[in-house]
Amino acid sequence: MKLTILSLCAYFCAFCLVARAGEPRIPGFNYLIVIDPAVEENGRPAAVINGDQVEIPPTLHIHPYFYSGDVEYQAQILEGGPTIIVANHPKSGEKLYIDAILPPGAPVVAYRDDAIRYIYPDKRVIIEFVGIRNRHAVVKYVNGQGVVRSAQAKIAARKVKIKEQKGKSKLYSEIKEVSHDTGNIIKGSFGVVTTAGAFTLERVRVVAEMIPGVQPLMSLGEQAAERGAKEEVRQAGLKAAREQTEFIPTVR
Repeated sequence: MKLTILSLCAYFCAFCLVARAGEPRIPGFNYLIVIDPAVEENGRPAAVINGDQVEIPPTLHIHPYFYSGDVEYQAQILEGGPTIIVANHPKSGEKLYIDAILPPGAPVVAYRDDAIRYIYPDKRVIIEFVGIRNRHAVVKYVNGQGVVRSAQAKIAARKVKIKEQKGKSKLYSEIKEVSHDTGNIIKGSFGVVTTAGAFTLERVRVVAEMIPGVQPLMSLGEQAAERGAKEEVRQAGLKAAREQTEFIPTVR
């Protein structure tokens, strides 16, 4: 019983963490203000030579809305490199200037009540706010997206795969049912198509549109109805010709 209770507690905690890892996601307009330093023609930070010292001016990352709640947003493409992160300490409100080295890319930025996280596909840069009296921030560089976020990504990928499998299964069922119906739509040796047959062929067109790359130029149902009408006219003409032939007297 004890093991069962512990297992349930563990599952519940994991569920809460997964839910928290991806919510809430916001557009994030103006949540991250980037001020680039002097740059070269290729767009990279320009090196500054001061005597025998070579320095690369850091980029400023200003977080004006930290901390106003737990949020996540997609950041713009960042050049990376030496960066000064400007944010208020979430406990004291004191403005801090934190030196960090960011990789290039477009990370997801997550705000929590104790940290700012730059989350890349294969790594994270965590600015963790600590301290009781001397409040400051510590920069951590961690590989991966974290256990919780990785689990969430796997769940999302699995949902997409299940949806794709359901779509394929539905398409297969539709094709199988249509192939069964099409065997009974042709009437007569000349292929006069009935109204029911026209509907079936129209359904063939709809199913065909579900297959990527297949774009019929004309409704198969309309084509079938047109062919059927022409064939009926032709059959009527042949019948009339035969009736007239029967009344022609035989010359002996």
